[in-house]
Amino acid sequence: MTDAPAPHQVLAEIHAEAERLGLSVVAAGVPLRLMGGLAIWLTSPSVREGPFARPYRDMDFAGDKRAAAQIRQLFADEGYVPEKLFNALHGARRLNFGAPDGRWTVDVVLDELSMSHRLDLRGRTSGAGPTLDLADLLLTKLQIWEINRKDLGDALCLLADHPLAEHDADAIDLRRMREVLGADWGFCHTVERNLGLVDDLWREQPVHGVRYPVDGQVAALLDAIEGAPKSARWKARARVGERMRWYETPEEVRH
Repeated sequence: MTDAPAPHQVLAEIHAEAERLGLSVVAAGVPLRLMGGLAIWLTSPSVREGPFARPYRDMDFAGDKRAAAQIRQLFADEGYVPEKLFNALHGARRLNFGAPDGRWTVDVVLDELSMSHRLDLRGRTSGAGPTLDLADLLLTKLQIWEINRKDLGDALCLLADHPLAEHDADAIDLRRMREVLGADWGFCHTVERNLGLVDDLWREQPVHGVRYPVDGQVAALLDAIEGAPKSARWKARARVGERMRWYETPEEVRH
């Protein structure tokens, strides 16, 4: 039997290290949760093998801006090296850290994820598990207008492995999906379009042996979105439609 890794030891394999860091964050009570591809890997077994398995080169977390000092200290305690210039320039919204040997980086967004659309994550980074909840993980993927196969595959595997439900921490929370998408027509329009692309990908490359056929999941989710109460802002923007661009194309911040 091998000895357990020493505390604060950065592990050699990124999947194991992501799980270790995620559990350390929960144990420390820091409002910070894993998102991105490795969060999908931890929560959705169907992404680990088959057509949507892929290598991972970095980690992504979402944290509470008010806890930025705690987050900085946690990564220092865990053996990570801060990107001092990046953090000085962007620390109000993002923080960046590197593994001590440079094998990967850790990117932390604070309070919100702003890409094609804005996903407000305030109050969403203190759940019981090491990742954002499943609905937020799905929204982080489906909000990308110029979406690629990698992100479509991640969304597909989330839908293949988890039920759609309310009042269930182990399900994709339909209340959260309706709340976010019923307030923002542009976000909603992008998600509906991307769910169609997920459905197309499932028909081209179905994953065998999963719990939930993805075509049925997509149809049920689209029905839930369509039936969601819509804000006055949503309705006003819907009247404009695609005559005005409804998504952003942010440049990648280099670090």
